[in-house]
Amino acid sequence: MKIIGLAGTFASGKDTVGELLSQKHGFMHVSTGDILRAEKKKQYGDSPKALLVRNDPFAMALRKEKGPGALVELAYDEYRKNEKQYPGGLVASGIRSIGEAEMIQKLGGMLIFVDADAKIRYNRAFSRKRDDNDVTVSFDDFLASEKAESDNPTKDKTAIDIPEMKKMANVVIMNNGNSIPAFKKEVEETLGIV
Repeated sequence: MKIIGLAGTFASGKDTVGELLSQKHGFMHVSTGDILRAEKKKQYGDSPKALLVRNDPFAMALRKEKGPGALVELAYDEYRKNEKQYPGGLVASGIRSIGEAEMIQKLGGMLIFVDADAKIRYNRAFSRKRDDNDVTVSFDDFLASEKAESDNPTKDKTAIDIPEMKKMANVVIMNNGNSIPAFKKEVEETLGIV
């Protein structure tokens, strides 16, 4: 069994890596964001409070209550229930805190960090228009939003700390190109799963 944690900057290509490992290499792809949404829905049902927001305080509270690696543990539990269907292993995307990265490593997994130049990522986010805000956010606002996910001076294991994810990563993959097939090939070569 192989466990991979995916971390990285916004619009860097993390979803592409997760989809590649899932669709081509037999991994179960579990998003920590999806787990968080499900946990929040358990508590709030269909009320507007159940909506996930950027830097959601609910995530921090969940990590403090259930442990800094809680989202990874929940992903791993989900995988263990279905592991026979996924011969590749588990890929948990959206690793954002020190506790989550440490849990990946405690389970014997590896942490992959995906990054790209900020201007390239901004243009990708703008072009995919996942959120209404993507159209109106300036590049400076984009950078400010990222900085908000970088300030963790106490190295709190439950807080979002994207720069620390990069430091803790076993592998860093840069995605500055504009060819998805070339990026996928680079990922496979880097991970030795061609």
